[in-house]
Amino acid sequence: MKPLRMAAYCRVSTQKEAQLDSLAHQEAFFASYARREQLVLTHIYADAGISGRQMTHRTEFLHMLDDAQRHAFDVLCVKDISRFARNTVDCLQAVRLLKKYGVQLRFLSEGQECMGNSEFILTVYASLAQEESAHLSKRIKFGKEINAKRGRVPPVIFGYTRTGLFSLRKQPREAEIVREIFRLYLTGMGAASIASQLNHAGKTTKRGKQWDARGVRRCLDNPIYCGVLVNHKSTVTDYLEGTVQTLPQEQWYVHARPRWAIVSPETFAAVQRERERRRAVAETGKACGTNRNT
Repeated sequence: MKPLRMAAYCRVSTQKEAQLDSLAHQEAFFASYARREQLVLTHIYADAGISGRQMTHRTEFLHMLDDAQRHAFDVLCVKDISRFARNTVDCLQAVRLLKKYGVQLRFLSEGQECMGNSEFILTVYASLAQEESAHLSKRIKFGKEINAKRGRVPPVIFGYTRTGLFSLRKQPREAEIVREIFRLYLTGMGAASIASQLNHAGKTTKRGKQWDARGVRRCLDNPIYCGVLVNHKSTVTDYLEGTVQTLPQEQWYVHARPRWAIVSPETFAAVQRERERRRAVAETGKACGTNRNT
């Protein structure tokens, strides 16, 4: 009798070094299990830095389901339910698909070995994993709001180098590009034209990429460049779906940081007035069947 072909799925939710090390340990765990059970390990599907709350962005998980449909393996091993899914509905749908494709599902953590054969037990464990994820999401959301009140800065922002959770230092080369963007806009150029001129001059974004109109607009609209940090402009409303709600202006946290200014408040205000004027012209143009670069 030919040995069963085994595949494994593992996941870690962040890209932090400790978590990626955990991913390596999970892979070693599956290799050891396959040898012990005399299974032929054919593939390990691993999602790194991906939340278990949604199936959509878990490319390796979806790859695994496609391979299961093609009967590429007989057994799927997962260390525990929280690695498989933290969304009860997604979990049950995936389990039912695997059963439909004739795949034997094994959860290998102590006390969970038989879950793949009992949908009731599986639902209980999946619900617990989802609830744990909900509590974690609430703690993260609370922590982010506290830091937003204190004036936490973004991890990456063009024009600056972050020197701490709440501090920035101006980056001279990038700051000069920011000034150029504001200057060109006030001369009448549109965002796409400014991006094209920057690219032609070999001036790149923070990540060394080419500029586009959206990136230029993000600079023009960010008050940090005139020394005002604005936090808490949106909040997550559904942690499972990842939906985000824009908050009204009265709920924003506004912090004056004049030492971080790259352009003057007067220049920033002039750009915002011009932005509004061009938007109004663009809306009028749409009504008349024309458009304009803003």
